[in-house]
Amino acid sequence: MNGSKINLLQMQEYFEKQMSGIHTLSDLELSENDYRSLSAKLKAFSFFSGSENDIEDYMISIVVYCTYTLIYGVDVKDFGSALSILLSKSQHVEKMRLRMYNDTFLDYGLNTFDIVESDLRLYSQKLTARHAGIPNKEKYSVYNIIDDCLDCMDFDELYIRVYKRLPPRTKFIFDLMDQNMQKTYLMDIKIMMCDVVDGLLPREHLLNKYPRMSVSLIDHCLMWNENNKQQIRYHIN
Repeated sequence: MNGSKINLLQMQEYFEKQMSGIHTLSDLELSENDYRSLSAKLKAFSFFSGSENDIEDYMISIVVYCTYTLIYGVDVKDFGSALSILLSKSQHVEKMRLRMYNDTFLDYGLNTFDIVESDLRLYSQKLTARHAGIPNKEKYSVYNIIDDCLDCMDFDELYIRVYKRLPPRTKFIFDLMDQNMQKTYLMDIKIMMCDVVDGLLPREHLLNKYPRMSVSLIDHCLMWNENNKQQIRYHIN
């Protein structure tokens, strides 16, 4: 998608068409330029002067924007700075917008990962962080870290061994989840990696077996494993 040459409505229509073929919003594979273009178009749009109807109409674009702010945002320090596009001085308006934000995941049939959280802001934070997942540029580093722990079958031990070594942006995203989510996510990745390394399941079977796992995460893991096999074959250190 070349975000600089299309308008917000076209971007919105593109996102809507992609929803049925993805596991997480990170599977949209927006480039940093696409994200910057979406950010500029949203911030320039008239609904930020106050129309709630317009905000609801473009909520999927806002959810995508917040997700990719966690991945690409330069000045983002916490989820609040990613979500600032929705925040208001009025607590009533903020609650209404957060409900719309969270309902968008359900409206488009997106994974909600069985998150149980009564606080609307924390629910939004955990859900968006899980959809952001691991940025592409850090995926291989995470696989290498977990590869050192493939013998680990205990959630707590895996977490201790992996968490402290996570690359910076991945750690930032992980820190927006609670610890139980972090442990479950890491163990799920580790189990998926074992299947990939074993090489017994084709890609389509992996996608069906791990519907809550990012398609991109699975595809990059397949590429990482193939690269490792090539290095072993040609004795590359």
